[in-house]
Amino acid sequence: MLTRVSASFINLRPAEVDSAIDSAMRSIVEALDVDRCTVLRLEPDGRSFIRANAYSRPHLNAPPLNVRVFDFPWCTQMVNRGETIVFASPDDLPPEAAIDRASFERAGGLSMVLVPLEVGGKIYGTLNFLRKDRPLRWTSEELARMRLVAELFGNTIARRHVQEELEQMLGFEQMLAELAASLVSLPGDGDAHDQDVDNAIASGLRRIAEFLQVERAVLWDLQPHTASPVASHAWSRTAAGRPAIAPGPALTVLGQRLRTGAVLRIGKGSKIAEAEASERAALDSLGLGSLIALPLKVAGRVVAAVSLDDPDAHREWPDALLPRLRVLGEVFATALARQKAEQRAREARADAAQHRERLAHVSRLYTVGEMSAGIAHEINQPLVAIENYALAAHRHASADPANLPKVYELLDKIAAQSRRAGDVIGKLRAMVSRHEVEMKPICIGQIVRDSLRFAEMEGHVSEIAVTLGLRDESCKVFADEIQIQQVIVNLVRNALDAMSEQVDGRVRALHIESGLKDDARVFVRVADTGPGFAEGELRRIFEPFFSTKQKGLGIGLALCRTIIEAHGGGVSARHRPEGGAIVEFTLPIAEDM
Repeated sequence: MLTRVSASFINLRPAEVDSAIDSAMRSIVEALDVDRCTVLRLEPDGRSFIRANAYSRPHLNAPPLNVRVFDFPWCTQMVNRGETIVFASPDDLPPEAAIDRASFERAGGLSMVLVPLEVGGKIYGTLNFLRKDRPLRWTSEELARMRLVAELFGNTIARRHVQEELEQMLGFEQMLAELAASLVSLPGDGDAHDQDVDNAIASGLRRIAEFLQVERAVLWDLQPHTASPVASHAWSRTAAGRPAIAPGPALTVLGQRLRTGAVLRIGKGSKIAEAEASERAALDSLGLGSLIALPLKVAGRVVAAVSLDDPDAHREWPDALLPRLRVLGEVFATALARQKAEQRAREARADAAQHRERLAHVSRLYTVGEMSAGIAHEINQPLVAIENYALAAHRHASADPANLPKVYELLDKIAAQSRRAGDVIGKLRAMVSRHEVEMKPICIGQIVRDSLRFAEMEGHVSEIAVTLGLRDESCKVFADEIQIQQVIVNLVRNALDAMSEQVDGRVRALHIESGLKDDARVFVRVADTGPGFAEGELRRIFEPFFSTKQKGLGIGLALCRTIIEAHGGGVSARHRPEGGAIVEFTLPIAEDM
């Protein structure tokens, strides 16, 4: 019988062990003429035995699922020493086994043999044989066969345990690789990227909790400016989720311990026995049952922690779990640190953009102030025309009330001049108003035309030959319209100012080009026939507070470069071969063109 049973246990997979033991038990019960054969597995907490496998003759009820250690203290002590317990009747038990004797009598046991399942010095549980209805003296040969069966079962169970640990390790390693890959491969930046990181971390915590069969997994942010750790991400097995752990002395103690680099284990295998009584009381007040919490380091500094907790106050946290959990937690901590760095970078870019807009606003106010005479003239023209048309309409209506066509014509002219004045005021308001940067696809050709029209208000253009070479007018760039208009107005005004001082008799001409370069970038080029740049000025004209004008502030071209570079473009200046200067900027083409 043993040979046949032993042969059936060769090359068993872990999932097949229980069914093989169950099948073997039937043969063992019949061969040894017993009523029941049971495998009890000793729980990691050492407080109970759990029925793992059992076979009973049909006239018997199934054995209990759970056997409490304190009901059989003497037997448990003997089993843990590797001793086999044999008795034909509970009365055979020694006086020190009085509690055990009473428990056996309540259970209705008669003749029993309890053989420890011991492999490599470790007790996995017991193999029990029961004779229910009659006392029996077990022979040495029967006991030897029982020990052989126990050895076979023990080795099989131990082998399964090793295989399960190996499979768990491999499964954990695979999960680690998948989670790390999912976090590393997250694209983009911004709010959507932050949400992707949060979702990936929450998913990772869920997978850890489900894999290790714990109730909750939490990623803690150990912020240096707060006494208590902050739960940045959490997953709970229950649908409603367990209540959040409220800040207080307990969490403060937890944070203090973790910041020292200590691993906390509450429950079986606790590593905080050396803690002060007040600390231990505070940690116990969390009511977490069993807890393991690991500090996580990034660049050598503790920045976060990962914790697992379970309602079972006697859950065992094996040492083999720590390095795996730490690696996985540090993947999360690195993702969290990167997320924070990206948030700080976005905040810095937003601050820079606000500072740039404030500076640009001051520059626009300064520009409009310099152009005040031309702007007043530009607005005064339609207002004078409106007044003249209104007086003419009044005269025609008074002289001949029936001459309505002429009156209507004059009223249409009044409306047109009103729109003209409104357009000027609208452009002026847009230039001088503070506004939030609004990035959108804009047509570069239209921006050039609007900018030139704004510059014409100053009055110099009437004396200068202006030509436009707007190729690919439909080209669009993704930019803030007001800021790009400001750049073009600055470049045009600089060119007009340079040519206004020209006294050599050359033709004064302004040529503005725009189009698409070969590298899929849009360019705007402003060329003039002025005096050009003096020796050494090309290297410095975009520096802040450097100006070629006698009364210039030196912020115009520097601001132009700042705006264009913030839009992902570039700006340059060079000599015009025929005399004069060329300033050009480029911007990336809008993707939706």
